[in-house]
Amino acid sequence: MHTDTPREMLHRSIRLTAQADALPVDWLALCAALRQIDDGATEQQERAAVADACARAGLPPAEAPAVQWLLEDLSEARMDLEGLPPGELAGLLRELIADGDEAELSAALGVTPYDSAAYVDRLRDMANAAGPDTPADAAAVRAEQIRALVASPKPGHVITEELAGAIVGAVEAWHRLRTETPAQRATREAFAEARRLVDTLGHDDPRAFAAIIRAIELDDPGCCDRMLKEGGITLPAPTRCAEDGEPLYSLEAVADAMGADVADLLAIAEDMEAAGLPVRRQPAGAIH
Repeated sequence: MHTDTPREMLHRSIRLTAQADALPVDWLALCAALRQIDDGATEQQERAAVADACARAGLPPAEAPAVQWLLEDLSEARMDLEGLPPGELAGLLRELIADGDEAELSAALGVTPYDSAAYVDRLRDMANAAGPDTPADAAAVRAEQIRALVASPKPGHVITEELAGAIVGAVEAWHRLRTETPAQRATREAFAEARRLVDTLGHDDPRAFAAIIRAIELDDPGCCDRMLKEGGITLPAPTRCAEDGEPLYSLEAVADAMGADVADLLAIAEDMEAAGLPVRRQPAGAIH
């Protein structure tokens, strides 16, 4: 019975994999050598095979035991992940999708208990049965993917509909992360941060509100200005800028544009600064 959380188990597997990748060992040759050993081979025979592979890779014989131990630890870590109950593995995948970590998603998908060849065959059979004139519907395609996954477990494993749905979602998220542009990544991370702050601090906290505004502006530049104009508010043109080039507005000009009292806006600015937001900034130069 494992005591680590699924995320901790995944981190252990990733760490051990990185250590293995850093070793100057021909892993393909090593795996080939190990496959040639009978299932009933003794521990001494397995270690001899590892030592032989290490020698062919140019490693000193004294380092062979460390490689053997690393292989055993990595195998144990992967078996722990593969042995997770379907519900726990589905929960881990959903957590990784929410966090948007490409490397962790890739590692988790690598231990999901489905037979990829059988899965592809079943998808191909479904597509052939549907015929070329069947319209492509995203919900129908997803349902077929889930059915194909449920029917394609590795020996000794069970894939529930919940786990299959999480796998499909994880594959989609991983592909999106692999192909998104830097601007898309910044926008996605900004919305994720805004959701986190709203969940932890509440909608009324100025830090959460500022994060929402930032995410909206990244997704649709000028959106906030347009919404203000639709409400009859036009912000003044900035005349100064900060050192990073951000335009600055005088409190008096903003109050005049909004029909507000300077003292009220100043109190709001002080509350925001108390929350750690840099509202009042020193100008570095004029905007030409």
